Amino acid sequence: MDGNVWDGTPEERSSGDVALVGRANVIVNGSALAVNPGDSMAETVKRMALDAGFGKFRVFLNGTDIKPADAPALISDGDRIEIKPYDVAGL
Repeated sequence: MDGNVWDGTPEERSSGDVALVGRANVIVNGSALAVNPGDSMAETVKRMALDAGFGKFRVFLNGTDIKPADAPALISDGDRIEIKPYDVAGL
C-alpha cells in the first residue's frame, strides 16, 4: 500500500481555480471550506473525507503530498489542504 494514503475510517483569496474562503482552507471535490487554524489536522481531514464519502484518500498540504505520519498536529494560518480520493487499481 502507498504510504501517502490516509485512511478515513474510525477573507476571500483565490488560488488556481478554487476561491479560498478563510485563513486556512480544505479543498474537497473542488470546493473550498474554511477551517480554523489550531484545529487538529488529522481529525479535520478525516471528518471531511468521511463527509465526502472517501474511504481512503490523499492529503496535499500547500501543494505537497503528505503521509499521515508527517502531517503536522495542528492546522496553521494560511494552510491550503486538499483531500483527494485514493482508488486502488484493480478494485
